[in-house]
Amino acid sequence: MDKIALMIGEPSPQVETSQWPLPKAGRRVVIPHTLVAELAEHPLCRDCMPHGVGFYPAAAGHHMGRAAPRDHLVIYCLAGSGVAELEGRRQPVRAGDVLLLREGQRHRYRANPQDPWTIYWVHLGGAEVDTYFDEILSSPDGFTATVGQHSRLTEDLELLLTTVTRFRPHHLIYAANLLKSLLSFMALMRRQRQARNVALDVPRIQAWLQAHLHQRIELEQLVSATSELSLYHFIREYKRQTGQTPMQAFQHLKITRACYLLDITDLSITQVAADLGYDDPYYFSRQFKKVMGVAPRDYRRERSER
Repeated sequence: MDKIALMIGEPSPQVETSQWPLPKAGRRVVIPHTLVAELAEHPLCRDCMPHGVGFYPAAAGHHMGRAAPRDHLVIYCLAGSGVAELEGRRQPVRAGDVLLLREGQRHRYRANPQDPWTIYWVHLGGAEVDTYFDEILSSPDGFTATVGQHSRLTEDLELLLTTVTRFRPHHLIYAANLLKSLLSFMALMRRQRQARNVALDVPRIQAWLQAHLHQRIELEQLVSATSELSLYHFIREYKRQTGQTPMQAFQHLKITRACYLLDITDLSITQVAADLGYDDPYYFSRQFKKVMGVAPRDYRRERSER
């Protein structure tokens, strides 16, 4: 079923979902209140249990506000961005972030109109939900955490959504324990990211640079996208680990890519330069010669003569 908006039996009075119109790939499932009540005292469900689960892709126009929510809410952002307010405090929500909103706390949130988010959401309740939230968040008064984009999270959220559509007690017992595993994994990922950021995650930086070889970037853009360090400490730590500055590394990656294009394609020097974000082919040629010792035209000729 491509489009699901299921509320069978008596809908749970705890779950107050937005009325955002579902597109073909969107899904929204609310577990009937009678079934939630039936399992609320089960020893495998009572500490943390889903009340509803949904998936909203590229959710343009999605927004919601609750003055006194009667359950907890988790929103995991896969792509795009949005913004959330909790008791008057405002936070951006970006891809890889999780938004945690507690029962009884006034909140509002909305997708970015220019870059609407793609999200999974889970309404949930139970005696230990606050404890799970505390494990995920880095401060007791926070309500967003960066856990990263992980296929494991996406797969398990998809499995959770599929499982709760069955509306059978044994499926919901499994869903409750899958949800606990999801929340525990989020807590682990947040802590691992925090630990990596302290020492600088060079492989992550290299992957980001590789993905942006076709662009011109500013150093501040690289730092904000890959680390929590200050600009000064970022440069110092990167150079300590690699022996070069981040922008020198980016330049070398670009030239390595240029060599590959010159070797296997018939693109002109101007086209190769443009493919790597250089507006001026003469400037590109000077940078190429600085790294390789020969101009790109001579490099191609020498390689073709071998």
